[in-house]
Formats: sequence, structure tokens, C-alpha cells
Amino acid sequence: MALAASFYHLPPRVLPSIHAVEGGAPGVVVLDANGTQDLGVMQINSVWVPPLAAYTRLSPAEVRSRLINQSCFNIAAAGAILRAYLRETRGDLMQAIGDYHSHTPLLNRTYQIAVESAATRLFILHRRG
Repeated sequence: MALAASFYHLPPRVLPSIHAVEGGAPGVVVLDANGTQDLGVMQINSVWVPPLAAYTRLSPAEVRSRLINQSCFNIAAAGAILRAYLRETRGDLMQAIGDYHSHTPLLNRTYQIAVESAATRLFILHRRG
């Protein structure tokens, strides 16, 4: 995660904090209420398969398989997605984090709070204990 964060110029703690909320693992596919799926370690939504396929020049089937089964590919894709949202939000990290989950304002804000809480648990409370 640190390598992906460095490559995409992200704060080093952001991807582990998102992962703590997402709770994904290699091979995990979660069906969403809207018919999409969340894939792999960082639970990347299946709507990202076509853009990632175009970016990587891999087939959509190969991208989907790698997102599900290859943690490093999945984490790198999560970094690329977060970087894209940072560009959209003109550098607003918390808005970009919320966008990783949803562009719906309430869901976005709820996710921001969850990721911030996860970061506190991972990086602040562990140091005190």
C-alpha cells in the first residue's frame, strides 16, 4: 500500500485506512444492492472495470480477474481511483475519500467519518497502547 500511495502521491495512511473500512480480501466479491459488485482487497466497484481495462490495455475479463485475485493490482487500482477523485475535487482529500465510496452526499460524508475513525484506530490509538 505504501508503494501505491507513493506512486500516486497519496498520504501513506489513506489506503490502509480505506482498507480497514472496506474489509476486503483476495477472492472476495460482494454484490451491491444496485447490481454492481465490489471486488477484492480494496472492494473496487465493478463500474471501474471498463475504465481500468482501457487504462491498462487489458481485457475487461482480465482486469476483473486481477482485481478479485491479485492484491497488488487491486491496491494499485485503488490508488489510481483515489488519485482521479483527488483531481476531480481539486485536492480535497476527504471529499475524494468519500467519492471512493459514493457521490451521494450523505453516504459520502458517512464514509469519510468511517475512514477517519479507522485512521485514528490504526495510527493514533495503536501508538498510545
